[in-house]
Amino acid sequence: MTERLLLIAAVVALIALGWGCFRLWRARKIRTLARETLFAGIIPAGKPAVVGFSTPGCVECRTRQAPALAQLATALGDSVTVRTLAAPDYPRLVDRLGILTAPATVVLDAAGVVRYVNLGFTDAATLAAQLSSVNHPAPQTRRNALAA
Repeated sequence: MTERLLLIAAVVALIALGWGCFRLWRARKIRTLARETLFAGIIPAGKPAVVGFSTPGCVECRTRQAPALAQLATALGDSVTVRTLAAPDYPRLVDRLGILTAPATVVLDAAGVVRYVNLGFTDAATLAAQLSSVNHPAPQTRRNALAA
């Protein structure tokens, strides 16, 4: 019995360690991206933006993420750019951002600098909260539980 408990504890510790390493990797990637303007020529600078990435076969992109982005665009109007890009059309950008799943969303500040990368579905309220904090100097990252 003790051996089983130790084995379970070891597995839980390995999962927690893996999760922590993944979060550190994502945070480091976001800090690196903060020095670049990856969306220059794709998304106009001058106001914050939310860019959704989807794939042709992604049901969640159409049924959940697209409506959330539409709701956000309606709520915030012209104060923010909301755009959806097909991930297969931008493979280098997707790779550079570390996007591992669709849907994914990226929040940019007014200068076009990446501030948040969300993997998996992200609701309009979360995106709005991220947009409201884009003036903070430290970029942030969040991984959705749905993408796990």
